[in-house]
Amino acid sequence: MNADLINKILKKRTRQKAYSILSGEELALIEKNTDAILENIGIDLHDDPISIEILKTLGATSDGIRVKVCGKTLREHIRTHAPSSFKWRGKTPNNDIVVGGDEQIFAPVYGPPEIHHGDGNLKPEKKAHSFKNTLSTLSDYRHLVSLCDASKSLQTTGFMLCFLHDVEEKNRPIEMAKAHMELSDKPFMGTVVSEEGLKSVIEMVGRKTSQSECNLLHMINPSPPLRYQQNSLKCLRAAALSGEGVMITSYSMMGATSPVTIAGVIAQGYAEILIGLALTQLYKPGCPVVSSIFGIPFSMSSMIPTYGMPNTSLIQLISSQLVHGLGIPVRGDAGVTSSKLDDAQAGYEGGMNLSAAMSSNADFVIHTAGWLHNGICTSPGKLIRESEALEGILF
Repeated sequence: MNADLINKILKKRTRQKAYSILSGEELALIEKNTDAILENIGIDLHDDPISIEILKTLGATSDGIRVKVCGKTLREHIRTHAPSSFKWRGKTPNNDIVVGGDEQIFAPVYGPPEIHHGDGNLKPEKKAHSFKNTLSTLSDYRHLVSLCDASKSLQTTGFMLCFLHDVEEKNRPIEMAKAHMELSDKPFMGTVVSEEGLKSVIEMVGRKTSQSECNLLHMINPSPPLRYQQNSLKCLRAAALSGEGVMITSYSMMGATSPVTIAGVIAQGYAEILIGLALTQLYKPGCPVVSSIFGIPFSMSSMIPTYGMPNTSLIQLISSQLVHGLGIPVRGDAGVTSSKLDDAQAGYEGGMNLSAAMSSNADFVIHTAGWLHNGICTSPGKLIRESEALEGILF
């Protein structure tokens, strides 16, 4: 056996058992509090009577847009029908990946409206004044897709890597999808800007799916506290009925859109994601799903979320235990930071969140590379640095 092969075997990383921060009794207490929220307070489903009516098949009751339901019934329905893993198809079979399989899946940043430009040739004392954010364009987007395609550690090129300010609104999802399809063979995510846009991208891909597989993965979020907006509900239904993947995450700002305590965030967030997950399996049993709860402390002085705090890491770990308990793949978040530059703060905050995502054994990790300045901008330089740093861990 040659030395190169020995080194490859020694460096090959296998998934470790998730770090369990809470005991079974403590998890049961969270479920009890979540059930109290679902049965006594309820969840608002705005302007979408179809979602309300189909939840009634699980014993839900409604008063206008407010729905109350048994949490145990939701969990049993999810465990019975949702797949523990699924195939996410790339352009070619050798680029297919399994979410919930033997490897953790890492995805780039998602959602920033701007692009970060910096001058890496300046002296250190001048770098603090060298950065600038500009409105991102289609050219920026295509460059980012190419960077994700070239990365050895990112198995997907994601979606919405930045906003397309130079493209007409109705054409943005199509232009993004074209970039992914033309510049990479890796799997990519779908759009949730509207039901029409979602269906248009599905039609562009043009492939039917079988049980426990998808071509696209759609990020559907509730709107804390305790509500889903009409667009999210319509996109959830359209994706599920099309046989495409749905990723449901409760994304809360602690003290603003959720309780300030970790226990409160978890109980509220769990109630929110259970509703969404149950809906996917009511529309299409076996629909591929990923889920998690994400909580970020909210500064009452600056009125912005503060990334990189230990609260977020603890919530990731607890969320993973709960979602793994449902028997479905778990989402993790890595690389998020409040720093305006790819500096020591960005490295520390992003690294701490990556550590939590890996320790929780999250199946699908998003925002792994490229996130900067509270998610306001995408940094191509940070995307390259973080994806290369992750290569050192994985390979």
